[in-house]
Amino acid sequence: MSIRLSSSARALLAALLSVLLLALAAGFRSTLERSMPLHMLLQMPLLLGAGIVCAFAASCVMRDTKNRRLHGVACLASGHGRKFDEYGIVGLTFLLLLSAYWMIPKALDEVLVSPAAELLKFTAFFIAGLMLPGTLARANRVTQLFFLGNFAWMMAIVGMLYQDTSVRLCNAYLLDDQLIAGQGLVALSIAIPALWFIRVIRNGIDK
Repeated sequence: MSIRLSSSARALLAALLSVLLLALAAGFRSTLERSMPLHMLLQMPLLLGAGIVCAFAASCVMRDTKNRRLHGVACLASGHGRKFDEYGIVGLTFLLLLSAYWMIPKALDEVLVSPAAELLKFTAFFIAGLMLPGTLARANRVTQLFFLGNFAWMMAIVGMLYQDTSVRLCNAYLLDDQLIAGQGLVALSIAIPALWFIRVIRNGIDK
């Protein structure tokens, strides 16, 4: 027997999950940022995921026409994105540039000593996650594939660079951490496109 939740209930659960992901990323900040692989491959995706789930909560609220106040707030988070990101290019470019910046070793070092850089990281990844569902919905397959190719290529190159260099690129992390982070980036550069192709096949090639 399946249980169908109302839009308000789904929105509440999604909002709670978003808060939980943010709490994990912030509450275990010292532990996560002590390790380069955990910093790049767990904490940053947690922040991105928190934004994605929050966007889902906003979309659920928008379906609940009974609550006009919440509907207005949700529009700010999801509905108005189409005005400045009609084809998804702005959102995907923002995510690509954000990812590129946080793969720079200097940026990783800076966030460990600067509260401003830490706040910037949390805010930027959450906003990117908040934008991502709507951005993907507005972008056609060709646009998605173009940015996905660039994203995967960038991760693979940086991952191989992390593995091949014999010197520490980050002052805060050991060479072994750098090696594991590089292996993780290469693995993601394969896994993310594979998941995208599976999704395309399941939903149909044409959009």
